[in-house]
Amino acid sequence: MHYDRASRRHFLRGLGASLTLPLLPSLMSRAEAQATQAALPRFFIALWHGHGGVHADNTYPLDATVTLTTQGLYPAVNGNPAHDIRFGRLVDLKRTHAQTVASRSQALPDFDNGAARVSPLIGSFVPDSLLAKMNVLRGIDFLTWGGHTRGFLGDFVNRDGDADNGLANVRVPTIDAVIGASSKFYAPGERALVKAPSLAVGADRLSTYRSGTGVARNPYSAETLGDLFSLLFNQVQTTPGQVDPRASLVDRVHQDYVRTTRGAFGPGRRIGREDKLRLEEYVAGVRTIGDRLRATMSPGCMVPTVPQTQRGLYYREGEADWEWGNAPSGASARQLEARQALELSNALLVSAMQCGSTRLVVRMLSSLRDQWNPTVFNTASQFEAHRTDSHAMCFHNHFLEDRQRLIMETQRFNFEFGFVDLCRRLDQAQVVPGVSMLDQALVYWSSESGPSTHDAKTVPTILAGGAGGFFRTGHYVDFTNRARTIRARYGNMWRAGIPQNRLLANICQAMGLDAADYELTDAAYATKFPGRGGRVPGYGDPFVEPGDDRVPYLPAQIADMSARLPIVTS
Repeated sequence: MHYDRASRRHFLRGLGASLTLPLLPSLMSRAEAQATQAALPRFFIALWHGHGGVHADNTYPLDATVTLTTQGLYPAVNGNPAHDIRFGRLVDLKRTHAQTVASRSQALPDFDNGAARVSPLIGSFVPDSLLAKMNVLRGIDFLTWGGHTRGFLGDFVNRDGDADNGLANVRVPTIDAVIGASSKFYAPGERALVKAPSLAVGADRLSTYRSGTGVARNPYSAETLGDLFSLLFNQVQTTPGQVDPRASLVDRVHQDYVRTTRGAFGPGRRIGREDKLRLEEYVAGVRTIGDRLRATMSPGCMVPTVPQTQRGLYYREGEADWEWGNAPSGASARQLEARQALELSNALLVSAMQCGSTRLVVRMLSSLRDQWNPTVFNTASQFEAHRTDSHAMCFHNHFLEDRQRLIMETQRFNFEFGFVDLCRRLDQAQVVPGVSMLDQALVYWSSESGPSTHDAKTVPTILAGGAGGFFRTGHYVDFTNRARTIRARYGNMWRAGIPQNRLLANICQAMGLDAADYELTDAAYATKFPGRGGRVPGYGDPFVEPGDDRVPYLPAQIADMSARLPIVTS
């Protein structure tokens, strides 16, 4: 057998080229994601919390405990101060926040027992790996009032009889209706198989189609676990997943290494003992990569099993006494049932998305995690004292410490077992090997109100998922203009942020739509926006009439309402 002698230098060069191959799985994963994400399906899930009223110190990191970077958003103009935003990495803020005395001296109990957290709402139960896939936005404002779901996802039509700024009953579709109807979201062939193009889970008063009185609600809705299962899985067949095909590539590279270094005649005979030990150690890691890839299987479609005993679990609105009919006795049993309803429905939703039954879900979360009991409070109502229902006695008195504790307990409960649990499940599921469903999804947490009940200003906005690369994740961004204070509907003072219309436009774009697919025509606005091709900027009614103190946004902000958000978008 003829053998060409090779120098040590020649061998190490060739071997070095071979040893770059074990890095291909990670490189390929990144390259494949960049090349194919545009063609992969995307998912949108909105979780909407009734009422709100969670104070800013309980939702976001305390200003005094974190260091943020400042960036200019709009310059000073016409006597209005410059608008700067502030931002930081969530994981870093979590660690800093946990170390401060101030963060543990709030009025509320420390639900995290000293463990690191971003805020009382975004507690220690959120792992760093998930924080890296989230964005927390402060300063997202509804231009309309926002009370009782008005304004959610673009439901702008109800203005309580107030002046409509020249727009006579222009009905604006909610964004899930527009996204779900677009061929850029559901391909024509896919649409024929989708069981719920836009699925509504929970209270039927939450309109997820066209807004306005007398407009039909979304017909694809469910209020029990059994309803949800039947709607999404009737006649659905299971399909198997597949092992990541890159595993065989890694195996072949490892086999070449073995033949090269251990063969009777290869240049491996010339490798020094220490070098060989280093190489053996390195290639052992290569073998581990192959083992992991073989264990990685895309899940395919798996129809879950829901026992009859669980099919009656009810998605309670939670506020009124009648909502707790047939509930178990005892607070702990009711809370266990509420947790089961959240987690089991999350499992069903992820399975339904894997099976292609839906990719678009809007979910109403309970205002209270347990049956309303007005006797639990130790301070008298200071607002609407003549009423004893939760709406008036609790939410209209959100500023009282015991009410704030009850509201926070509910929102934290729903955030942990509704939002975070869902994101974990999405992150564990794969669209294709190496790309998780959460990577392709946008999960949106919000509520009816911001820190003040019925004032939809600085509304909590938490996003998870990259939406196929549209969003850059892991950020906390404070969009509020600390130099500009505005009086809101009920006389409350708040800091001007940016319009929700811009966020909604960004969500539409993240789901593959273009501005022309969702912007209103300018005709209804008497051509108020010249130079934009007859389109209104942003999503829905911009409410830009002068003199409306509830719309304190400058022309530059209105013009930018279809522009991508800074910091958090690619």
